[in-house]
Amino acid sequence: MTPLLTDAASISWTDTTWGKVVLAAALVVLVNAVVFVPRRLIRMRKRRRQEVIPKVVGLVLSELDENFFQLQVSPATSTFADSGVRLAVAAQIPGESGRHVVTEPTPVPQNTLVIPKEVAPPGSTLWVNWVVGDRVGPSGSVRVPEDPATL
Repeated sequence: MTPLLTDAASISWTDTTWGKVVLAAALVVLVNAVVFVPRRLIRMRKRRRQEVIPKVVGLVLSELDENFFQLQVSPATSTFADSGVRLAVAAQIPGESGRHVVTEPTPVPQNTLVIPKEVAPPGSTLWVNWVVGDRVGPSGSVRVPEDPATL
């Protein structure tokens, strides 16, 4: 009876069929973690980098005529410009906490927008954003001077 107990107790779980199945599954998971997960992370990082919308820079406000301002921005990077970039402008009038839409997202072929003076009175702040699809990037701002002669 004693040899029977020692034979049964000396069988390892890796020698059984289920033990081999568990080891094979662990090997498959390990290979996937080593080979496929880094590839997926690299792809996700590239995709996230492409989705980043840069901040609007190089804002210059000038007077076009007695009724309009001309707003110029620095051109977008070439990879970003290929994705159908547009500009949106909102005005924050002094004494008000909200912003009012000045232009809907608009393609800007020459990096210039024309803005009516009645929607952006002196002292207001113009907030400008790059827009790609339905995503809006961080805004840049420029202040409309109190004295039009300073433009």
